[in-house]
Amino acid sequence: MTPAEGTAEAVWSEKVVIKYGERTLKGYLEHPAWGSIEDLLSNAPLNSPRTFRVRILDTDVVEEIQTSEIKAVFYVNSFEGRPRHTDLHFHSRTPTVPGIWVRLKFIDGEIMEGIVANSVRYLLDPGFFLRPTDPDSNNKLVYVVKSWLIDHRVLGVRKL
Repeated sequence: MTPAEGTAEAVWSEKVVIKYGERTLKGYLEHPAWGSIEDLLSNAPLNSPRTFRVRILDTDVVEEIQTSEIKAVFYVNSFEGRPRHTDLHFHSRTPTVPGIWVRLKFIDGEIMEGIVANSVRYLLDPGFFLRPTDPDSNNKLVYVVKSWLIDHRVLGVRKL
């Protein structure tokens, strides 16, 4: 861990919750190459990220997290989340985005549905970006590490 001093060129904007092992880390993700989720999805990097640099919530501490150690990076609307929210699965009120509609089950039992880009990167990379289909979810985007999945099902293909 290092202080965030000297990182004036970094942009700390997206709220993220990173889960790995028994630890949950909350903070702001560094975005040196893109400014919004839409920018990321339209200009996705050619390779999966190897690390995520996060400024820990309520501190000036910056931590560099190895992607190989994490379950997922949740890009969230709020750090508090919605503890009483019941996730919807295979619902009709979803964002209209092209891609493959999938249902994932993580090692820890969490189940999530979303849309992933229909590309060779989705098949080959150790992780992928998933846009949740639950319109009331606190998650805007999730970077999923495949080694944490115990089940992965394709529910359909969405075209515009």
